Amino acid sequence: MDITIRPTHIKDAAALCELYSQPKALAETLQLPNPSISMWEKRLNNMPDGVYSFIAEVDGKVVGNIGFEHSQRPRTQHCASFGLGVHDAYHGNGIGSQLIATVIDLADNWLQVKRIQIEVNSDNISAIACYKKFGFDVEGTAKAGSYRHGEFIDTLYMARVKT
Repeated sequence: MDITIRPTHIKDAAALCELYSQPKALAETLQLPNPSISMWEKRLNNMPDGVYSFIAEVDGKVVGNIGFEHSQRPRTQHCASFGLGVHDAYHGNGIGSQLIATVIDLADNWLQVKRIQIEVNSDNISAIACYKKFGFDVEGTAKAGSYRHGEFIDTLYMARVKT
């Protein structure tokens, strides 16, 4: 499978709407159901300073997205965070890994980011394993840190600190 990673464009709004409407993508991210294309267009049109977004494509189809936020606050400019989603039909194909590698390269080699932190549902075993592969460690648990399908679920705080 040939995966292309590129910056996100406003024309990707409909594809992002479809991606984050997938059952697993919806359940494992903090997106709300039934997103509109106009919501995604507005979000992509108004990205604040320090926010970077990338798309993964397979055969011209958007199959993954990562948003990377580099803190702009003076005392935390060495920190960043990200959120990502992969189309349900493309899980297990290395798409999330390629998106993470893209933002780690940006962080390590261009932005002087020392710490990348993420939050993940405690039952998202495949995502946790993927993050650990990139050197992320669990730092703590937020009890009832997220709400999904009418239930509170725990959230893990993970981070990778560049040595």
